[in-house]
Amino acid sequence: MALAWCFLVCAAASYSGLSKEMGALIAGVALSSFPYSLDVIAKVISIRDFFVTLFFVALGMKIPMPTASILGLAALTSIFLIASRMLSIFPVLYLMRYGHRVSLIPAINLSQISEFSLVVASLGLAFGHINSQTVSLIIFVFVITSTTSTYMISYNHQLAQYFSRVLSTLRLRDLSHGQVGTDTPEASAKPIVFLGFFREASSIVHEFELSRSENGRHSLLDDILVIDFNPMVFSELQRRGIECLYGDVAHMETLHHAKIHHAELVISTIPDHILKGTNNERLLKKIRQLCPKAKAIVTADSPQKALELYDRGADFVFIPRMHASAEVAQIIESGMRNGLDQVRSQQIAHLKLRDEVLA
Repeated sequence: MALAWCFLVCAAASYSGLSKEMGALIAGVALSSFPYSLDVIAKVISIRDFFVTLFFVALGMKIPMPTASILGLAALTSIFLIASRMLSIFPVLYLMRYGHRVSLIPAINLSQISEFSLVVASLGLAFGHINSQTVSLIIFVFVITSTTSTYMISYNHQLAQYFSRVLSTLRLRDLSHGQVGTDTPEASAKPIVFLGFFREASSIVHEFELSRSENGRHSLLDDILVIDFNPMVFSELQRRGIECLYGDVAHMETLHHAKIHHAELVISTIPDHILKGTNNERLLKKIRQLCPKAKAIVTADSPQKALELYDRGADFVFIPRMHASAEVAQIIESGMRNGLDQVRSQQIAHLKLRDEVLA
């Protein structure tokens, strides 16, 4: 039915004077709004890949033998494309005060042309608006930028760090400007330090916010220092009166200048697959180097990895799925005895009260 709908809309578009490609696009947009669109995608994806292959083969057969001038022009065009993305995307995000990392990574990840440009180019060639040399140029730019962007996306964290140093040299300040290296070494010293701030840390901090003391604020909130390079986390924590340092926890210098030497408890709640440029084992090693007397809480994905971290000196290893399952097991046991009506109403009321940093 989905394919029949696609062919029907394509025929209607062609009859109305539009291109069949435009009809296919309209048909796809219409199907995407239905609740069974994912099932349709799963069933037609093999057909899609087959026809996409035929499209690229047909397009490639129209390309003349590349010359040195075409390849050189394609390389220059690719460089211009990557540079233009940097010059068009980075300044906008930087002026919105998102910092170097968030401003650079979208520009790095978008440093390629879309395959849809090949569709437009083929239509232009069919109507005689452009010649085959232009189509060849677009195709070679697509090949070059698709190849380079694969590695640029894979190493976007390292590239962002490099460009951030270059921008700092050019006096384009990051959000961390004025925070580290101050003349008051004890100004940022806090007994509790969160290395990175993601959903688990957001929930933990919000539990402290919900558990208010007599003066209306939990005392531990004033003892917390968060180190993270998420600009939204940075601004929201500052608004809530929780001290936050903008920086990358993967760098030893960041932790050194963060004054965590006198911390009593250092916590990493981010699993390894989300951390960039480091992992919990390396963070534990850095904690032991910078503040050997502090208690360390780190995170693992499996019991085997947790045991390895315990062997390396971790005081507690947080395994999200296991610690969450313990509470759910109690809810299941209680639900079999007393039902879930009371738990349900309590959870709904509790969720309505939550206003986390990372919702």
